[in-house]
Amino acid sequence: MSYLSKISFILILVLYVGAGKKEVTLNEGIQPGNLAPDFRLQGMEIQEGKCILLQFWAAYDPQSRVENTLMTHAVTELNADNLQLISISMDENPSVFKGTITSDRLDTTTQWNAPTGKKSAIYKHYRLKNGFGNWLINANGKIVAKNISPTAAEIEKNLYLCSPNQ
Repeated sequence: MSYLSKISFILILVLYVGAGKKEVTLNEGIQPGNLAPDFRLQGMEIQEGKCILLQFWAAYDPQSRVENTLMTHAVTELNADNLQLISISMDENPSVFKGTITSDRLDTTTQWNAPTGKKSAIYKHYRLKNGFGNWLINANGKIVAKNISPTAAEIEKNLYLCSPNQ
């Protein structure tokens, strides 16, 4: 094989192998497959390596309040080591938020309040004007599921999406 043929062969081989490798970059958004917008509030701790079930609700929205209560109890029932529930209230009045988590008997370690409510960046980033919901986010910040039903069985069924292979 001549020198020129060898160089041509190597060049073709490099181009062929390189063509199969694509850099995948995730864009921020609120659909499965997107990177989740920032949702952290002051004092909030994210447990590294865990899947996050991010739930939004408000006392003034009866459906979201019921779903938050059901979701909180379902996560407690499931008791999964690889899952952290972060439930964020959009109530602007802190006393309404505190009264609601007390009367609904919710675990205060999972409940957070965005005191600026509808004016908050979280409200805008997650497009909550269109309604409250929940997002399942893997340890890398990628949304893997959206609007999971608030039952232990449904949460468990979706947790496999958080595995590193997904």
